[in-house]
Amino acid sequence: MKNVYIIFLFIFIVISIFSNCSALFKFGRRKCAPYRTVSLLNYFELLGAIKNRQNPQESLVVPILPRAKLKLSTLEEIKSKGYNASTHIILSKDGYYTTVDRISGGILSPPRKGKQAVLLFHGLGGIGSNWIIQPGSRNLAFLLADAGYEVWLANGRGSSRSMKHTHLNANRDISYWSFSFEEMGTEDLPLIADLILQKTGTNQIYYVCHSLGCGLFLAGLSEKPELNKKFKASFLLAPGAYFGSGYGPVANLGLLVAGTPLEDILNRIFMGRFRAQPEYIQSPAVLYAIFGVDSYQLNQTNFRNALEKGFDNSVARSFFHGGQNIKSCSFRRYDHGRRGNLKKYGKTEPQTYNLDGMTVPTYIFYGESDNLLTPWDVKRTRDAIPSKYMRGFYRVEWSQFNHLDFITANDADVLVYNRILNIMTKLDLENTH
Repeated sequence: MKNVYIIFLFIFIVISIFSNCSALFKFGRRKCAPYRTVSLLNYFELLGAIKNRQNPQESLVVPILPRAKLKLSTLEEIKSKGYNASTHIILSKDGYYTTVDRISGGILSPPRKGKQAVLLFHGLGGIGSNWIIQPGSRNLAFLLADAGYEVWLANGRGSSRSMKHTHLNANRDISYWSFSFEEMGTEDLPLIADLILQKTGTNQIYYVCHSLGCGLFLAGLSEKPELNKKFKASFLLAPGAYFGSGYGPVANLGLLVAGTPLEDILNRIFMGRFRAQPEYIQSPAVLYAIFGVDSYQLNQTNFRNALEKGFDNSVARSFFHGGQNIKSCSFRRYDHGRRGNLKKYGKTEPQTYNLDGMTVPTYIFYGESDNLLTPWDVKRTRDAIPSKYMRGFYRVEWSQFNHLDFITANDADVLVYNRILNIMTKLDLENTH
């Protein structure tokens, strides 16, 4: 086990050194300073935190939970918990099929026409099963279903459950992967929303997202203003919109690659996506090194289950797109280079997504120790949304809360999900009067 720690310590030291060299030699230089600086000492502190994780200094109630089942599909597991579930597929104009899972009801709230729908959208490298990682009814998906909502789980294009195309093969045709999160927001999201509204017979949808699941939502609202009227409210968890001050390994790697020939090289080497390999992650130390240490919120018993459900394909262009926004310290469309931009946008530089026309009431949640979407960046996203529709801005009341905690933390329900449910309930009551 000690060797595992040493190997990963070495990897992230190398990343840190390259990141510092990039600033020195103007390679991958960023426009915004990192929210925090990470030194070699931080990596040794990381090992100390892992070694002493059994001595929490700050804690809510963290119960020992039963080991979850790993072999069931998402749909099978939802049904095994007593919920009614089905799978639906939409076909975009550019030929991509996207799979969406529907939880229409359960024992506490049987299916019926007219239920208020909630769409949950995962972030980069995620999949619909992100929302059922927690054991039992502590998942956001089941919490909402039990409260009387109809819940829909999106599986974004390029994820392992949404890799089909009308004529392109994701495993052979590199052109299949010529999309970023913007296309998910402009091409797929409108069709998913229409499907949900048609199936439920309702007028608007609640939208809950994590990371780039929020970036695609905001990009969609910017480029397709008519999409605004389809959403009753949105709940953005660590929204992947304005980047710039991220300081973790993921941010540093994105910064190094963005706008360089490495984008095309890596895209071809990895065939358009970075595949999840959870079977090779044998220790929580890997997650701590990437996302930061919050060992008291990581359920050791549920660790393997969290890996299996939490990590999927990461679309390379979406990763590069995020890296470009870190470098430019902005929330812009994908940069194809001067010639590519002229052809695509009619300008040499990609435009910033304009959120001035956004009319969806929005609530944002952020973690103080998120090293990818820092509090400073999340505040810039908040400020880009018209104040009339920016209804809530919440710091999660846990000092070590990081980017991954929004879907894996033991107390995610207590710290985040319950507040979302309370806000939805209040909004529903206001609309009935």
